[in-house]
Amino acid sequence: MQQVRKILYNLKEWWKIMFVYPPLTLSNVDYDEYWKSKRGSNIGAISDWQIERASFVINELKERSVGSICDIACGDGSILHYISKQFPGVKLVGTDISEFALEQAEKFGVETIKLDIGDTKQLTKIPVADYILLFEILEHIPHSEELLLKAYEKSERGVFFSFPNTGFFPHRLRLLFGRVPMQWKLSPSEHVRFWTKRDLLWWLQSLGFKKYKIKYYKGVPFLNELIPSWFAAGFVVFISK
Repeated sequence: MQQVRKILYNLKEWWKIMFVYPPLTLSNVDYDEYWKSKRGSNIGAISDWQIERASFVINELKERSVGSICDIACGDGSILHYISKQFPGVKLVGTDISEFALEQAEKFGVETIKLDIGDTKQLTKIPVADYILLFEILEHIPHSEELLLKAYEKSERGVFFSFPNTGFFPHRLRLLFGRVPMQWKLSPSEHVRFWTKRDLLWWLQSLGFKKYKIKYYKGVPFLNELIPSWFAAGFVVFISK
């Protein structure tokens, strides 16, 4: 029964991706307000998507020495907290634009730095760490290359990043039915960069990265690994040094 409910839920979500427009919000997002009210009692919780990304990190690092992990745009620190359970004593560092979110992250033992990734001048504030996480943020800024390269420079052993797959079949069908692929909830300006599987491979090569591993996840089970360009909903990438 639980599996049937999951299938029905996915079908509903894919239908929404293909045909539905969310209510349009024109005002700028107040991230402090987002963490206070939008997340509400879910502060510190971790979603299925976040668990898959965090599990990828854990699996890649379980045989490695891990002294420190930095999460860029860490929010309330829930992902760092989840990962840290597998690496006792690891130093946790998080950056975010929301002071409220950083206050919550500090409760998990995260050292925090206020940082606006939308301001290229602030990227020098990214701290040095063994591993740096960039989960679901590169698609939100026009200077994705600059942020990824700076994070790679500041990492001692590697960088993890993730973003949605714009080639996922509901996005393709939405365009077929006359609508631009939609990956926003409040405003169309939320995502300014987009990647398919082929785009991702070209992008990594163009930036000079050769040592990387990609996990194709979510979307349609089994098919997301067999034909990820169509059936994976997102990508998680580990670039090692």
